Amino acid sequence: MNDHLSVGDRWRIVSLKFDQGLNAHTIAHHIPCHVSTVYNIINLYQETNDVIERDGRDRHMLLNDNEIHTLRQVLFRYPNETSTSIANRFFERTGLNVNPRTIRRYRLSLGFHPVHPRTQPRISATRAQQGLNFCLSHASDRCHQVIFSDEKAFEIDVSGLVYYIPNGRRRPTHFQSQVQHRVAVFGAVWYDGRSDLVVIHDCTNTTTYVQYLEAALDAHLNRLRQYYFIHDRPTWAHTRLAHDWLRNNRVRCTDTYPPVSPDLNAVESVWSWMNRYVQRNHPRSQQHLERLVKQAWNAIPQNAIRGYINHISTICNQIISNNGWESIG
Repeated sequence: MNDHLSVGDRWRIVSLKFDQGLNAHTIAHHIPCHVSTVYNIINLYQETNDVIERDGRDRHMLLNDNEIHTLRQVLFRYPNETSTSIANRFFERTGLNVNPRTIRRYRLSLGFHPVHPRTQPRISATRAQQGLNFCLSHASDRCHQVIFSDEKAFEIDVSGLVYYIPNGRRRPTHFQSQVQHRVAVFGAVWYDGRSDLVVIHDCTNTTTYVQYLEAALDAHLNRLRQYYFIHDRPTWAHTRLAHDWLRNNRVRCTDTYPPVSPDLNAVESVWSWMNRYVQRNHPRSQQHLERLVKQAWNAIPQNAIRGYINHISTICNQIISNNGWESIG
């Protein structure tokens, strides 16, 4: 493994990583070597406390059917544990000492893949009560004349994984240096249609928000008269300028919609569908990402959007069961 590097270079990689806190790409630039070499040496050091490949690390260990069955049970039961922890649990059950690298190899071959958990904002008791009141009032509504809108940012990090986050919300710090490409958009959906998708190039404020409304909805307003408009309550969505524009176009703004309630906004499920579409097509550049986001917006079936909207009543009932706190599914 990585035989072209001297022992000194290998220990320097370890020092740059653990003593100076540099990331793999910066280390690869300093040595220099390929970033995968950096990852391999760091993994080797973490597994063996050494930087030289030794005999007996059991890199090609094969498990029999019964052992694979046991490993699969452990993987299913402890989905959020590291390969080292899984190896320890596997040893407790079988007496076999399998290194974490072998665990990772089997985990991938058995169909397990890394994903980021869904995140939901924390809400206060006041907001929970607002959510409960809204759901009590609208749990039986069919939502066939409701416009669900929001902004989203689709992002790709250096590993090629796609993340989507609300436009304007600060990224988690461990993503900030990783993001390569980013596309922010505004869009809206309703039972029988969807808006034009608006790509956001600048910061959103009261004026630009109204411009997004115009660009997204102008071509559809004749069909949206007397519809209710839902947004996740950013400041600029509830200014007089935005309300006046909606009112002048005979669209009613839902002021009782509780803030920070993505579960109750059907367009959030649309973003999730689009995220999977984008990820399947492996965006390679900023332009490619923008093109895929637009394709995804046009590709999602209207029946899928209807399904998300119909599901809102189920979510309302879950929130009612939880006394206003987040839904359970």
